[in-house]
Amino acid sequence: MATPAGVQLGSGETGSSFLHRVLLDAMARFPELAAAQVPADPKRFKDGFGDVVTRFEAARVASVRRVEVARHLVQATNAALLLDGVPLLAALEEPAAPPLAEVRTGGTRRWVPEVPLDGRVYRGREVLEAIAQLKDAHHLTHAAHQALTWVVERSADGLDLSGHRFAVIGAGAELSPVPVLLAAGATVRWLDVKAPGGLEGSLVTTRGGDDVLNHPRAVLAALKEFAEDGPVHVGLFAYAPGAGRELRLAAGMDAVVHSAGPGVVKTVSLYVSPTSPGELQPEDLDTASLRAAAPAWWQRGFAAARALKGPGSYGQPHAQVARGAISLQGAAYQAAQYLTKLVSSEVLAVDGLAGRPVTVSANVAGITETRSLSHPLFQAAFRGAPAFGVRIFRPETTRALSALLMLHDLLNPDAPGSSARAFESEAHRARALRSQQIHGGAYSLPWQFESAVRTAAVMGLGKRPDLLFRRAKA
Repeated sequence: MATPAGVQLGSGETGSSFLHRVLLDAMARFPELAAAQVPADPKRFKDGFGDVVTRFEAARVASVRRVEVARHLVQATNAALLLDGVPLLAALEEPAAPPLAEVRTGGTRRWVPEVPLDGRVYRGREVLEAIAQLKDAHHLTHAAHQALTWVVERSADGLDLSGHRFAVIGAGAELSPVPVLLAAGATVRWLDVKAPGGLEGSLVTTRGGDDVLNHPRAVLAALKEFAEDGPVHVGLFAYAPGAGRELRLAAGMDAVVHSAGPGVVKTVSLYVSPTSPGELQPEDLDTASLRAAAPAWWQRGFAAARALKGPGSYGQPHAQVARGAISLQGAAYQAAQYLTKLVSSEVLAVDGLAGRPVTVSANVAGITETRSLSHPLFQAAFRGAPAFGVRIFRPETTRALSALLMLHDLLNPDAPGSSARAFESEAHRARALRSQQIHGGAYSLPWQFESAVRTAAVMGLGKRPDLLFRRAKA
């Protein structure tokens, strides 16, 4: 039987069975994780993985061995991934010739930030008004507001990135920061299966595209060639849904970064989904408590009917984690977000690459009406979300805000994930890395986010009943 091509999970595991196995193993190795209550039965786990992963993360972040557990999970993930039947990291040691690159040049420009929000485009210092509105509505954390303020104040009259080089895996993703980087004059190594279309600026591309899922050695070779003159910023934004590809693709990107090492990689950036188990900030806990104490009459009705379910978070008072998972997205999606983004970025920020510190940007991006969320349930929920104080962002808004937040992290030596910033302990560094969140209100609810989504969908269908018929046709 032929070995499956590309990055694969070993032993015929699915994303769900793999996530189940590594959580069970970690719970057995670290007694303080017993509160996670990971069920031994695979079906029970699959049916309730959102609660299980949230309980597990709440127990982990409360543990004095928080980072040690994260390292264990990352090691287990790396051990399970194969390339052509060989452990992925070992397979990437085999050299590959870099693909033929094509270079487009563009003039140096100064980019002035623009954020479209609620029918208005905020430009330059006006962006400070937009982020203040989001803060007042509890749609982003205080840390995110502070970071955005810092970068807007320093770029309001024009930001020049002409001296910066970015290699972006998943450069063509819907929320990719590449348009902003090019507009600011950065040189970008485009690494994507799709060719860039209609973009201007300094671009380096591969004829025929780059496929990190099936040909990670070639992507690694392209990255190394691009960094011949010195380490570069690396962005990890590739996404491919279904059949466990989210997990395999995210693990492939992570493996490329570690294989490239500090001689190639200057910084690492990625976005974390708001439906992953986010570590709540004090201001969001306070907001959730206020909302729980004084719900609207219709919210009391839905709660009495058990349509709205609590709690909205799990954990100890100093370590609460949002119950943000959505079962419709699947356990494999959660495995990708939790193991190869949330946990792996934490380990990277603490341990660096090959023992050398590296700056990491890994912020929660807003709930966004992207093509991947075109399911009728989500579309209906988007219409009802404002009743819960939850904002659904347009792609162009998330692109602008998340790119600004990323640039803050890469340019500010005092950013939470900066390699130059000193922390009292590994746990303090890990906790700080998780503080910048543009969650749109998903983390300030007193109910489980999934139950709020389903309730919002009912309300949304009242506004757009045609979505129900669209679902029936699908």
